Amino acid sequence: MVLGSKVKGLTYSRSMYLSTSPFGFFYVRGSLAFPFGRWSEGDDQWIAELFGLSWEKRLKPDGMDGEEAWEEYIKRVEGYLKRGVPVQTFWNWTPNREEEKQDKIVTPSGERAFWWEGLSEKARPDTHNFVIVGLDSVNNQVRVNMPSAGWFGFEKYRTINLNYLKKRIETLRQNLKYTTIAYVPTEKPRKNDQEIEQLVSHRILKKIQGDRDAYFSERNERYQYGINALKAFKEDLNVTRFFQILDNRAKRQDLSSLEILVWVKLGLYQMKFITSLAAEYLEEERRIPEWEWLTRLNIQYNKLYISSVKLVDLARVADQNKKSAERFTPVLQEMQTTLEATIDHMKKYPAK
Repeated sequence: MVLGSKVKGLTYSRSMYLSTSPFGFFYVRGSLAFPFGRWSEGDDQWIAELFGLSWEKRLKPDGMDGEEAWEEYIKRVEGYLKRGVPVQTFWNWTPNREEEKQDKIVTPSGERAFWWEGLSEKARPDTHNFVIVGLDSVNNQVRVNMPSAGWFGFEKYRTINLNYLKKRIETLRQNLKYTTIAYVPTEKPRKNDQEIEQLVSHRILKKIQGDRDAYFSERNERYQYGINALKAFKEDLNVTRFFQILDNRAKRQDLSSLEILVWVKLGLYQMKFITSLAAEYLEEERRIPEWEWLTRLNIQYNKLYISSVKLVDLARVADQNKKSAERFTPVLQEMQTTLEATIDHMKKYPAK
């Protein structure tokens, strides 16, 4: 939504494709952990540059906290809005129990949001991104855009009391508290369509090949990218190694096996979601070879997601003192087979 307000005709599906997020895969070897594919700051900076925009992430000033930090934050947000620039920001995703009915994201039928299932309160995702589009300091209100609400079919724009916003921000961890992100117009011209197509195609290839420069600045050797990440994930699903990693991480992070596997499931859900979304854009543009390739990749991620749900279901009923390798092995082998097919498919990207 933030980017779309600055680039005429830029749909969410097109922005997802141009970000190249659906074409990458990032995995931490030996951890059964990978981050959600969409929230890469490198990808956001990349797409901003395509359109001659500046991607600005601003944190609260060092040493500033409490009321002073809040006032600085509100003035910063107001400054952007006066320039016609919506502001992406964060608040604590998990509300207090007395507020849960109001703020918990649920489906239109009133069912629980899928990402909370199986997670204890301390293991739930603790932040949510949304966009501030208006500020009325006289009436102590802020107008926000909640994209995830739109996905579930109910109100996308909401008016929130500033005091309530303040309360939800105050509980954030320090590196996100009072943080703002904005796409700001610059004097630089946007790339023309031919340049964008060439640059995006080149970056997609780099992502598939696992070129670290197309991902993040992190250089930890456990971090794997692209095809190499898929191979590392496959190796970690060998049954003996899988249980070793599961046990070590559970002890190190004080998590249950179920909670770790729920996060695996959510990561794979994210990949199937963003590949499907980007494929919509390619279909609309009648770019059939690339659309077919990405749609088939989406099918592989769907298979991995289905297998991950099976793992979660097994962990839900497993005796924590005596895990049954026999019960998990067929599903792990199923995932390894799918990953091998995914690796083979990745190599067939129809580069121009």
